[in-house]
Amino acid sequence: MKKRSIQEVMRLLSKPIEIRPGVTSRVECQPMHIVDDFAVTGAALDSRHIQSGFIFAAFQGEDCHGLDHVDSAWESGASVVLTEIGAGAPVKGPTLEVPNVKEALVHLATAVRNEDRSSASSGLKTVAVTGSVGKTTTCHVGSLLCDSHFQVHSPRNSFNNLLGVPITILEAAESTNCLWLEMGTNSPGEIAQLVDIGQPDIGVVTAVGATHLEGLGSVEGVFREKFSLLDVESLQLGIAPVEFRDERLETLNGTDFIWTGPGGDLEIQNDSSREITVIDRRSDLKFPIETSMTGYGFIRCLESSIAVALQLGISASDIQQVASSLTLPPMRAEVHDVKGIQFILDCYNASPPSVRGAICDLAQSVGGRRIAVLGTMEELGPEEKRYHQEMGRACVEEGLDFIVAWGRAADWIADGVTSAGGICESPSDLESALSFLSSELKVGDRVLFKASRKEKLELMAQQLKASWLTLTSESRSGEARQ
Repeated sequence: MKKRSIQEVMRLLSKPIEIRPGVTSRVECQPMHIVDDFAVTGAALDSRHIQSGFIFAAFQGEDCHGLDHVDSAWESGASVVLTEIGAGAPVKGPTLEVPNVKEALVHLATAVRNEDRSSASSGLKTVAVTGSVGKTTTCHVGSLLCDSHFQVHSPRNSFNNLLGVPITILEAAESTNCLWLEMGTNSPGEIAQLVDIGQPDIGVVTAVGATHLEGLGSVEGVFREKFSLLDVESLQLGIAPVEFRDERLETLNGTDFIWTGPGGDLEIQNDSSREITVIDRRSDLKFPIETSMTGYGFIRCLESSIAVALQLGISASDIQQVASSLTLPPMRAEVHDVKGIQFILDCYNASPPSVRGAICDLAQSVGGRRIAVLGTMEELGPEEKRYHQEMGRACVEEGLDFIVAWGRAADWIADGVTSAGGICESPSDLESALSFLSSELKVGDRVLFKASRKEKLELMAQQLKASWLTLTSESRSGEARQ
């Protein structure tokens, strides 16, 4: 956000905002110990992310109390603390007390975006990304593609909810002219709320599938919620997979659309080598790019990212230059080669479409055995047993060599594997899992770790890597003594 005085920030908080017809937001703000009209440059939830001039939003959570970290925030350059009335002992420094910190951040971010859009000189382009899978990767890759021509700001980790989106807006530097926002949802209407805050110029839907069914009810409910991002009057461009092409959307509000994927306006053709071809049928443009990442899910994200980059004026040659060094966010198909074994950490999150994609990518790899360690996919509602059984069957159908089922849904996964004639191990605890895998692994194996964030499957992967290093070191030591 651009630099503002504390008085301006208080004015923005107290000024009513009409979010949509009949819905108005306003925050009662009580300033404490504010004696100077100092500058505010952004906001952060975590005292470790504070920069000079930032607001420190001191949330009171079950495990972490923001007021316990106020001194650290001051030391890092915080200009003011935002806290709730009566949250704890009075803060000895500039403070804004509000009834609800979350609502205050939402209001402030919305007000900032309103001013951005009304300013003819801002030149800020805002891209919002949603979808059942691929949101974080698309934001990450798109930001890298645009970085050569823009001052880009993108979300930390998966900051994609009613806290993450406001913080992403508020922590963006004043020089930012390309802002990427990730928008997630697990209940109807949440995307609409995030759109009201972020007010994007370009909206991207990466995919629609069976995710967050506890809140969204069905895949049809997921579709309605995700595509509500593109049903916005102020949107200039919508980007979505061609299989969801909808003529009604194309005639709505005068928004332009780019449909991605096989046969769409923008398609990436992949011959399984490092070189892939981008085809932009709207501009009659075709060019090769080279990248080390060629999995199905990554290619779909790359299509969306390139569609945005081309629309923002990034040239094919610049895209080619950046593509060769593209990286993925942590724990998204993250590959670790350790003493002849490839560990694939894809365990930031998991859903039926993302697991299916990871299994297919593993199955298509060549060389040694293909092993999957699979854990629970959360928030699938009443049909979760069926989805986990289908995941197990898919492993066998794709020809994986054996499966380790882990966590709350292990029995369902194992049912699916064994019913299809496959081999599955279901260890009861971490020690048993590590013992089994350590004894089974061979040089040349590829091991996929995939589960929802709650499972923290990366901890098993880290310990297994360490165990394998120890085993191989001891083996070499024994050979040397002989």
